[in-house]
Amino acid sequence: MLRIGMVGAENFHALAFSKLANLPVCRGGCGLPARVTHIWGETPERTAFVAQQAEIPHIVAAPGALLGQVDAVMVVLRRGSAHLAAARPFLEAGMLTWVDKPLACELSEVEQLFRLADNHGALLDGGSACRYSKDLAQVRQAFCRMRADGSFLSAHFNFPGEINGPYDGLYFYGSHTAEILRTVFGPDVQSVRADVNHGNVIGLFRYPDFSVTVNFAEVARYDCILYGSQTAAVFPFGIDDIFRASFEAFVRRASGTLPPLPRREMMDSCVILDMLVRASRTGGPCTPAPAGVPE
Repeated sequence: MLRIGMVGAENFHALAFSKLANLPVCRGGCGLPARVTHIWGETPERTAFVAQQAEIPHIVAAPGALLGQVDAVMVVLRRGSAHLAAARPFLEAGMLTWVDKPLACELSEVEQLFRLADNHGALLDGGSACRYSKDLAQVRQAFCRMRADGSFLSAHFNFPGEINGPYDGLYFYGSHTAEILRTVFGPDVQSVRADVNHGNVIGLFRYPDFSVTVNFAEVARYDCILYGSQTAAVFPFGIDDIFRASFEAFVRRASGTLPPLPRREMMDSCVILDMLVRASRTGGPCTPAPAGVPE
């Protein structure tokens, strides 16, 4: 049985993952040999609520109290700028550590997470779970078909994103956008431009021979449009399935039945996100910043 400690309670992800681990299958649990046994949260009230709803038996007064009590941790703080400091003691202890999106708000901090994991023999997992979306896998297949027959021209999709949001601004949801781009269209974004008008951001992501626009709009439905030489294909997509898929992958990696998430994939999304945030501040074009990925 994998014993998991949850670091953070404010984020909806803390409750979602804990329910998947602790509740029986008939009540929405995943049925895998893993339990969230301990939780630390930012406020006593929210932490007690998550513990009660997800049947977590132990609340700790400080994150460090998880050391020696659990086999793995999930860092689910809302601010990516806090992730390195929160994950450090567990990586230094050689523990399996899952870090929520964004992994960090600076590429140098993502590199530090990788180095800590390598130096202490820890397994690092996490980032945006949009890579697991079945809907996006279907969009990827359609994109590849259109590329193969030569009809693909460009693409567009919408997804939430707040440039002035309270949780490190565009980093919070922009990390999902970066992962959607990497998952569907690949990692080779050459430059990013951004137009900001009354707080709404529209991004232009330039690939070697096509471009993708993204409207960061707070709307109820997400659509991806693939423009071809003869038609435009519209794909509504959702991400409701990503929490279960991400948690199940985490547990399987802990057991060794699934290989670690490739570092290159994790860093590619962070590089795209970094370009997006810089472009939202300057207009762009912003090109990829150098980023080291330990082999």
